[in-house]
Amino acid sequence: MTYYETNPKRRAFLGHLSFGVRDMSISKPFYIAIFEPFGIGLVYDDGVGGCTGYGVGDWEWINLFRVKPLSNSSPASGGESAQREELERLGSGRGTHIAFNAPSREAVDGFYKAALENGGRGDGAPGVRKDVHKNYYACYVYDPDGHRLEAVYQESVKQ
Repeated sequence: MTYYETNPKRRAFLGHLSFGVRDMSISKPFYIAIFEPFGIGLVYDDGVGGCTGYGVGDWEWINLFRVKPLSNSSPASGGESAQREELERLGSGRGTHIAFNAPSREAVDGFYKAALENGGRGDGAPGVRKDVHKNYYACYVYDPDGHRLEAVYQESVKQ
């Protein structure tokens, strides 16, 4: 038996995921909205727009943190405009794909709707992906930073 099978408080291999966003004032409401259909909520906010955490109770599974430019941009070198350009060039979400297990097909639908209503971009409407398997009901979106997110429900549905 593995540690994860014997310890009910650690049900998965990952403790949490953290990833960077460019603007917490855009990302925070986006993530609050897309996680709501799963019963996941905001459980941590540093209060200064630097870090937020999402989960249930005191279990925090997803953290967002504000990405800071790598260079030492100053007003003389273009300041805030130069920082925005550098973050745009870096594309904080480029290459990221995160799949969330949904509690139902309705939650997948709610996730997709919330994403589109809160600044996300669709990349595959909710539906069965038979190329994966007959019960793979999923949708795909990009968050405001370009992170590709998936909501999936894989259980069979009684007709």
